Amino acid sequence: MQRGLVSIMMPAFNAARYIGGAIESILVQTYSNWELLVVNDGSTDATAEVAARFTDPRIKLINKGNGGESSARNVALDNSIGEFIAYLDADDAYLPHHLASTISYLESHADRDAVYTDGYHIDQDGTFLKSLQKRRRGPFEGRVFEEAVRASDIFGPPICVVLRHELVAKHHLRYDPRIVIGPDWDFFVRYADLAQFGYVDEPTCLYRVHQTNITVQVDSTRRKGYLALCREKSIKLENFKTCSVETRVAVFYDLLINLLDGQPEHQTAVTEWPEFTALPASEQARLLRLMTSQAVLQGRNPSQIASWLERAFALNPSDARARVLGALYKVSPRLCQGLLRVRSPFAVERQGMAPFADLT
Repeated sequence: MQRGLVSIMMPAFNAARYIGGAIESILVQTYSNWELLVVNDGSTDATAEVAARFTDPRIKLINKGNGGESSARNVALDNSIGEFIAYLDADDAYLPHHLASTISYLESHADRDAVYTDGYHIDQDGTFLKSLQKRRRGPFEGRVFEEAVRASDIFGPPICVVLRHELVAKHHLRYDPRIVIGPDWDFFVRYADLAQFGYVDEPTCLYRVHQTNITVQVDSTRRKGYLALCREKSIKLENFKTCSVETRVAVFYDLLINLLDGQPEHQTAVTEWPEFTALPASEQARLLRLMTSQAVLQGRNPSQIASWLERAFALNPSDARARVLGALYKVSPRLCQGLLRVRSPFAVERQGMAPFADLT
């Protein structure tokens, strides 16, 4: 690794419209010790031709067959020689001081392994929308592993993050090619398990939201599947057990209630994991009751509903809500379903929201 050098990863797929602007935003950086790894991931438009027009020797164009974002990022990591790793997707842009601010911070904070900043969402025409910070929790510093496990919104898009390469290389961290939505979150959770993060409270980057974002293009069912895999991987990390009960319950709630909805066999299997049974009995019972309510609303298998209710009762016999739910369902599944629907009329609408609906 070359000291002081920043390796900027740029996966690119059919990005001809924006990639020129993204590269130009690197060329005007006030910090000049960088290399740009443009990984053309099997584009069928003029992405490679546009990138090849830039003759600066610090820019390296790597052409490969289409394999997805994770595959492209892994190729970039394999070819990176910098002390630092930075992110810039082909449709986004840095503000001129992005590298200077982040590298200056890391060089003056030897105890920090990574840093992230604020920035702005922009639309397809470059109009400024909300800041990144308005759509995420925190900021958090130090060991942010638990916050990263809890949800992906502490960083938002990876463009705002710069890492020390040493930890990535030492622990052979790579992107999971099975994950299309959330590969950066999965990677950052594993990195955060090893690292200390810092924060620079200034906007340094622009994240573009448009209809060809992969997050927008992937349908909700597939999106849930990829995010469920992220959740399951984080639960199986050794240090998941060190997270607070509140965080562990929140993770299982998201997995069982939001992401695995409609997959009762998978839900049941997860509730038998040692990480689930390590939760307080009352929380296990509450999650089983919520799964039951959801299954009743959707008119699912009565035997599955009975099994979950039975487990909930055994774990927490004093749970009045579970008792009422069981009694109502025994009297009339249809009546029970109607009453639950009255209690949560907006649940389906909330689950169906588009990824960037709050920006418009």
